[in-house]
Amino acid sequence: MKNPKPKSKPKPKPDLFAEAAPAAAAPTAGTALRLDGGKGGPRLSAGQQRFNRLLAKIGKLEGQVTEIKTLADAFRPLYQSTLEPLRGEHRALMRRMALCLDERLQRKGLSPAQKRDGLEILCDLCETLAEWGDEAMAALHDQRSARTLREKEQEQAAMMRSMMEGVLGRPLDMDAQDDSLEPLEAVLRAGHEGLHEAMQADEAKREAAQARRKKKTPTPAQVKAGQEQEDAETVLRQVYRQLASALHPDRERDPAEHQRKTALMSEANAAYAKQDLMALLHLQLRIAQADAQDLLQQPEERIAAMNRLLKQQATELEHELLARQHHLMEEFDLAFQQKPTATTLRRQLELQAKDLKEELAFMEADIAQVQDDAGFKRWLKMQAKMSRGNDYF
Repeated sequence: MKNPKPKSKPKPKPDLFAEAAPAAAAPTAGTALRLDGGKGGPRLSAGQQRFNRLLAKIGKLEGQVTEIKTLADAFRPLYQSTLEPLRGEHRALMRRMALCLDERLQRKGLSPAQKRDGLEILCDLCETLAEWGDEAMAALHDQRSARTLREKEQEQAAMMRSMMEGVLGRPLDMDAQDDSLEPLEAVLRAGHEGLHEAMQADEAKREAAQARRKKKTPTPAQVKAGQEQEDAETVLRQVYRQLASALHPDRERDPAEHQRKTALMSEANAAYAKQDLMALLHLQLRIAQADAQDLLQQPEERIAAMNRLLKQQATELEHELLARQHHLMEEFDLAFQQKPTATTLRRQLELQAKDLKEELAFMEADIAQVQDDAGFKRWLKMQAKMSRGNDYF
């Protein structure tokens, strides 16, 4: 009798969101453009060294921006598939609670204070559900509340209008608003338009003041800064024009070469629109129009102009990185001190799911308590106590 072959252990499925070990970095545009005099070669000037530092900084920032985008794209569907079903259950339980409260409040045996407290909770639940599009709960709210949702919105719109007019120092132009808009939406739009007009007026005043100042003789520092910026823009145009001349697809009869140059020309156009000097220089390397040795031979004035462009690009990338980090932290409800990584996002997802499940369990218990006569009165007393505590704090 042959011995049976031992069963092989099933291979564990890979964790798509595990912290991966950093892979060997692929050569980047910054690496290819880096200036290097080589052994025994001339020592790099201060401007050339700064060129290298700016290239490295831009490469690092671009990597961080890509990492943030990748994290958000990877975790967004995971958050959606995990949390949305729980939120759906939460809305369903809120609806059940509203219907239970409505039924209990119509029975006898409750004091006026208990009815008042229960009705307040019922109307709050219905109002929240109505905001999510539940028309039946909107109707129940208007049936049980002293003020309809429409009346509440009109009161809120009146308060908002008063506040906006106080900020602007003049009445809002409500006649220009679309009659189909809800009252609050119309006030908010009119307020936004009023603020926009006020900002435009302030901007016009600033521009007029700047124009008056420009009539004065500029300082030597202003003249120097203006000349450096002009030199930087000239360098950018020169590099772009060299690429455009070499990559013009209409001069190619070969279909494959025409397609290749069309794609490269699109890259050059996009880079020039963003004033991305590093991308344009890298394109020159790819089509063998220039190499790092050519950059070494550039005069210091041209290197200084390139450095000015690279510094501006690095600043824009820093702003983009901060904006993406802020948006990611808001989208996934991260605390200010939490660094957005795969680990923190996974942990935050687990905490949110846990909190939602605990909330669902509490709501199930509340519904069971509301359905019991004695339990309902105890529950109302506890809710009133919690409400007073919240108001106090």
